Amino acid sequence: MSNTFTTRVSGKMSSRGWAITLGIGAVVLAAILLIVYLDRYRARVSGRNAPTQVLVAKQTIRAGTPGTITATAGMYAPTTLPRKEVEVGAIEDPTYLSGRAAAVDILPGQQLTVADFAATAGTAVGSQITGKERAISVSIDNVHGSLAQLRPGDSVDIYIALGGRANGQQMVKLFSPNVKILALPGQGGDTIVLRMDTKDVAKYAYMADNTQMYWAIRPVAGAKKTVKSTATVDSLLR
Repeated sequence: MSNTFTTRVSGKMSSRGWAITLGIGAVVLAAILLIVYLDRYRARVSGRNAPTQVLVAKQTIRAGTPGTITATAGMYAPTTLPRKEVEVGAIEDPTYLSGRAAAVDILPGQQLTVADFAATAGTAVGSQITGKERAISVSIDNVHGSLAQLRPGDSVDIYIALGGRANGQQMVKLFSPNVKILALPGQGGDTIVLRMDTKDVAKYAYMADNTQMYWAIRPVAGAKKTVKSTATVDSLLR
């Protein structure tokens, strides 16, 4: 009888011990799951609020505007926003704009996105000038130089042979240094399109119709200031 009672008591104690152990295990597991959840939540919230740099338009950027003009004209500003406020495809690196042009009108305060800029092999002349800049076409018949070596975007120093005479001699002199080529034959017909300031348009137009031009190709990078010079027969024989 006593052995039977002892066995029953021992069984009850063992069951109660297992129940307590399972209860403690459940509490510990719940605590672990809560800690993991809180850590993941904090990480998720922290990631959503992480500071992220994006490019935001400072003014209206018209469709067709090259990315290089967008940058050089200061049409956007780098801005830091929480990650959760950054639009899908937002542009963070300004170098992405190189070789691209605005595909749509972009309004002030709008984030620049990859969908806003499309890759382009060539850009309309009107989209390569801004402000007081203008473009003028000159006939290739009036140009002496290595035109086959030129590409849109290159720069040249323009020299002219004057129709008049100095001391009875025709002269060649520097007309304008560092002139940007916007388009070449094949893109703009049989003319070459040059970029200049609006105040120089009349001067270029007169030069193109009344003088012979000579073009000296400038280095793509690191070009030094062009020295003003004039040449005549006398200067060649000195």
